[in-house]
Amino acid sequence: MNHPLVEFQSVSKSFDNKLLVDNVSFKLNPGEITTLIGQNGAGKTTIAKIILGLEGATKGDVIVKNNLKIGYAPQKLDFNFNMPLTAEGLLKILAPTGIHKDILELIDFIDFESIKKTDISKLSGGQLQKLVLTGTLLNKPELVILDEPTQYLDVTSQQEFYKNLNQIKQKTGLTVFMISHDLFTVMKNSDQVICINGHVCCIGKPTELDTNADLKNALSEIGVYIHTHDHEHEH
Repeated sequence: MNHPLVEFQSVSKSFDNKLLVDNVSFKLNPGEITTLIGQNGAGKTTIAKIILGLEGATKGDVIVKNNLKIGYAPQKLDFNFNMPLTAEGLLKILAPTGIHKDILELIDFIDFESIKKTDISKLSGGQLQKLVLTGTLLNKPELVILDEPTQYLDVTSQQEFYKNLNQIKQKTGLTVFMISHDLFTVMKNSDQVICINGHVCCIGKPTELDTNADLKNALSEIGVYIHTHDHEHEH
């Protein structure tokens, strides 16, 4: 049996006496796309930081596979470089090992030939996001964490990105942990969906929507980009 790459066991995280994440448990299984959804302030980025080792859990256990190679594409792309840096230069920093033949689709995705000599300060938000996503994936991580990966992309680019991501997953066995608001895309492209509001409200597979009432209710609310209520569970 394949062991999870990451497992959270009753993980809580407090900061300045404020509980950011409360008693969260889930597994990231190899070769699956897991999407974390929830309103702003629900603890999504905190969970990503705990997986990356940038934050520690206040309570509970985080079990990460030994020597796990993690790639991370952050939500905010704040490149304040004083030195000139071209798109090609940034890609070399992000993926020093270069371009592999099994990920060539990504080079078409970012239209690399036409932007490679362009200074990154001249790129649009969407172009920069594509570049960072591509660099992260070219580095051949076992697990990639994508925080709102399509927020600057138009609908066509979003669809293309997910198509490429699924192809890479099939070819390389990549495991993906994605933070997203985009419900429609999430349902089409995820193996597992975790709905969070400080604690885990519900967890399930998109294919279980007809039988998992908790998941269905939570997703129907997030479908309008808002998650107003808080599920109460019987103990």
